[in-house]
Amino acid sequence: MRAAAGTDSRRWMYGTEAAMDSEPLRAGDMEIAEKQLGRAVRGDARVAARCPYGVVEVIATPPLLPDGTPFPTLYWLSCPLLRRRVSGLENAGFRGLLRCRLEEEPSFAEGLRRAEAEYIAAREKWAEEMRAAEETREYFAGHEGVGGTVAGGLKCLHAHLAHHLAGGVNPAGAAVSEALSGSQERECDGDCGPFLREDARR
Repeated sequence: MRAAAGTDSRRWMYGTEAAMDSEPLRAGDMEIAEKQLGRAVRGDARVAARCPYGVVEVIATPPLLPDGTPFPTLYWLSCPLLRRRVSGLENAGFRGLLRCRLEEEPSFAEGLRRAEAEYIAAREKWAEEMRAAEETREYFAGHEGVGGTVAGGLKCLHAHLAHHLAGGVNPAGAAVSEALSGSQERECDGDCGPFLREDARR
C-alpha cells in the first residue's frame, strides 16, 4: 500500500487532520489531479496515496463540499491507468468473483464489514472536524458501504481499491490490487499524459 506519508499540524478549511494518512496537496499536485479527473478538485481535497513515481493516485475528499453537498466517495481513484485497468476487471466479471468470496468465505465477509466500519469512522472523524457530524450521518444513513453504497456493496471496485491504497484494510481492494500488481511499473513511466490523451479519444 502506498498511503501518503506524514502528517500536517496546520489547520485548513475544515479541520486539523484528515482521514487515514492523507497530506495536503503539494505544489503541482492540484494541476495533475485536475487533469487526471478532468474536472476541478472538489472541496478541501488532500492526497491519500501516491503511485510508485510519487504522482497523486488517490484523492481524499471531505464528506461535505463547501456548498453543503454530500460527497460519498471519501477516497477517489485518480490514476488514469488504474482506473482503466479496474474497469477492465469489472467488465471481465471480477465483481462476480468477489461476490462469491463474500458468500462463501466468512473471513472475507468479516473483513469487508470491518473495512466499511473503518470507512465510516474516517468519514465521521472528518465530519466532526468540520462540525458537521450530524448532517453527515443523516446524509449517509442507509449507505454504509465503501464509497457510499449499501453495506456489502461491491458496485464500484475503483472505490475499494482507492480505500486500500489510502491505507484502508479492505479485502476487496486488496484483491483488486493483487490482480493489478505491477501494472503501473510495467505500463507507465510516471507520466499520466498518454493515458489521459487515450481516454480523451475514446
